[in-house]
Parts: sequence; structure tokens; C-alpha cells
Amino acid sequence: MRRMTATDDMMLSLDGVTVKFGGITALDEVSFDVNRASICGLIGPNGAGKTTCFNCISGLYRPQGGSIRFGGRELTELPRHQIAHLGIGRTFQNLALFPSMSVKRNVMVGAHGSEGSGFIKSMLALPSVRRSEEETGERTERILERFGLADIADTPVSSLPFPIQKRVEMARAMASRPKVLILDEPAAGLNHVEVERLAGEIQQIRDQDGITVLLVEHHMNLVMRVSDKVVVLNFGKKIADGLPGEVRGNADVIHAYLGTEA
Repeated sequence: MRRMTATDDMMLSLDGVTVKFGGITALDEVSFDVNRASICGLIGPNGAGKTTCFNCISGLYRPQGGSIRFGGRELTELPRHQIAHLGIGRTFQNLALFPSMSVKRNVMVGAHGSEGSGFIKSMLALPSVRRSEEETGERTERILERFGLADIADTPVSSLPFPIQKRVEMARAMASRPKVLILDEPAAGLNHVEVERLAGEIQQIRDQDGITVLLVEHHMNLVMRVSDKVVVLNFGKKIADGLPGEVRGNADVIHAYLGTEA
């Protein structure tokens, strides 16, 4: 039997990732690892490079230097649609839902995104495609129930309050059966009760689904509570990487946020 190694536990690895926009360096040789079935908080002041980092992982941006490996596979040379099919789901800081479509239809978009039936098979209505459609429908119903959306499944997303729309977006991301779930400021605009519920959902995604979560968030209490490790960026550079307690007391982190010495 092959012995397990540290590499076996690693789901996502960034090594020297560099991104430049003109004369601006958005990411400057950023490196960190994220283990399987863990929560990694990615924090930093505004403009630190957090969303740029997310966009590189999901294929929206192509870094000028460095390596991004997902489950041992290099991502930087793959087109965006192939990265999504590998099992990377995400939500966005600014909602990316289809406002005129119902809650159920939006969630089904995520479920269909993980299917690989192909155009020809779908046109021919092969049995494998029909089975896939049935499974997609069943998965969508389970996701709606799980996120408390079943009672509003037929409601247009545009008529829902912002916190519910954020829940729909997370449900859609989960419907894609991700191995890594990227959450971009999921607590923005939520009240205390809603943040508490979100914290439980993120931990459940890790503990019950075994999904790796990469979390960008300004809500520090949430990040420090749910994260297994925290990575801190400032002006595109990594300034800290470790357990939440270690990062919280790091002098460079305190200086980056408060502008004062620890």
C-alpha cells in the first residue's frame, strides 16, 4: 500500500504567482497551499490582491508568472471552461445571477455546468442524457431544500432581498459539485443572524461534504472562527500565513490593517 504524503492532502497550491496590470503589480510572487477538506481564509486591506488571486485560480486572469496547481494539475495553461469542469465553484463579490430567472432555474444552471453530456448526445436524447437530466433535477431539489430555498423555488431572483440572492448564488455554486468552493465576501450585506447561519453553512460544507473552501472576507470574526488557516495579502504580497491565532497577533498584519506598530 502506498504511503500517504503531504502532497496527497494538498488540494490547491500557488507558487510564485505574479500578476501585473500595466505598471501595477497586483500579485507579487504569492505562494500558499490549501489542504483538502479545509477552510482557508484569504484576507487583507482593500486593494491587497485578494480578488485578483481568486480570478487567477478560476481562470478569469492568466498570471504572468508562477504556478497554480489543483489536485496536482497545472491550471495556468487551461482555458476557463476546463477549470470549471475540474471542480472549482465560486461565488462573486458582486452577484452574478440571472435576475429574470427563478431561483430553481439559477440553481439548475450550476447543476448543468457540471454535466458533460455534450451537444450531440443531448440532440439525440440518448438514455444517458435522460438519466443525467433526472439526476440534475433531483440534485437541484436537494440543494434548494438544504439552503432553505424550496418554498421560493419559482420566484424570480430579481424580486428577492439581497441576502436571499446571496444564498441562491451559494446554492448554485454547490449544485456544480465543486471540489474547491471559492467564496468572495459572502457575508457582505448580511446581519448578525445571517452571518451566524453562513458560518454554520461554510463549516458544514467542509465537514459533511469534504469540500475545500477558499474564503475572502472582510468580516474578521467570521474568518477567524471558521478558517483552519489564514493567508494575509497586502499590496499584492503575502505578509502572513498560518493558524488564525498566529495571524491575529502578527505585527505585520496589525500594521497593515491599523497603520500602527503592534
